[in-house]
Amino acid sequence: MRILSTKEVSAYLNINEKKIYQLVKDCDIPFTRLGGKIIFAQEIIDRWIHQNTELQKNILISGSDDLLFREIIDHYNRDSSHTAFCAAVGSVNGIKMLKNGRATMSCVHIADQDGQYSLSFLDRYLNRTDYVVMRLFNRKQGVYLLPDNPHSIKSFKEIFARGLRFANRNQGSGTRILVDQLFKEHGINVKPDASAPPEAQSHVGAAMKVLSGEADASFGIQNVSEMLKLKFIPVFEEPFNLIVPAGQWESRIVRDFVAYFEQTRMPRHLQNLPGYDISEIGKIIWKPESLAD
Repeated sequence: MRILSTKEVSAYLNINEKKIYQLVKDCDIPFTRLGGKIIFAQEIIDRWIHQNTELQKNILISGSDDLLFREIIDHYNRDSSHTAFCAAVGSVNGIKMLKNGRATMSCVHIADQDGQYSLSFLDRYLNRTDYVVMRLFNRKQGVYLLPDNPHSIKSFKEIFARGLRFANRNQGSGTRILVDQLFKEHGINVKPDASAPPEAQSHVGAAMKVLSGEADASFGIQNVSEMLKLKFIPVFEEPFNLIVPAGQWESRIVRDFVAYFEQTRMPRHLQNLPGYDISEIGKIIWKPESLAD
């Protein structure tokens, strides 16, 4: 096995030596230390190059999870020679993955501090001149209750006024941000309670907390309540967006992928799902001036 110095691996990869040190600092390149020196095994570097080349042939989508979005991805994966993978880590963590170059694109639904929707999250987490934002669809979020609504709940606020068990969503998810905004808007002070239901990691998970009797109420998208036959109290409609780095927007693999988000290409059974409005699907919400129309 041939061992390379930093200078040698710089020449081997045709990358500036300072960039090699930055890759080492960020742990983005395989290396080891021997006697205080940084060294590289050429065989492992070759394998690293191959793995990164293979990754560029596929799409990794980080961020929020959604049933309709996954159905469209399944449609893409059946038709395309490439593969799209999803990492459902929540909107905020998805943006962090995108910023760190660990994802091709990210799905988000993040409200402003006043509960409204704009692109301010781009300025909070990213540099908006480096990204394109495309609307996927709008979807209804609200309260999940048992089908017979045994507590006769009529609003989100009433859940807490009655002291019922509420299963919140995980920190970092777009839905958790929305719920926290509702707490603030209604003046609801939720104190830490060891007996409270554990946080749900997804919309389906939130619905199952109610179905299993672990919680009296939870929060999520309407489509899940329709699937599981739960009572749903709509609270608001939110935009669900796709963020793509501007540098990748015009690449063939990204253009082929976003083309699946055209109404004419969507399977008919996906066009009228309860709780979704797809009238704006594929609409460009933000694009840097550096990209031509």
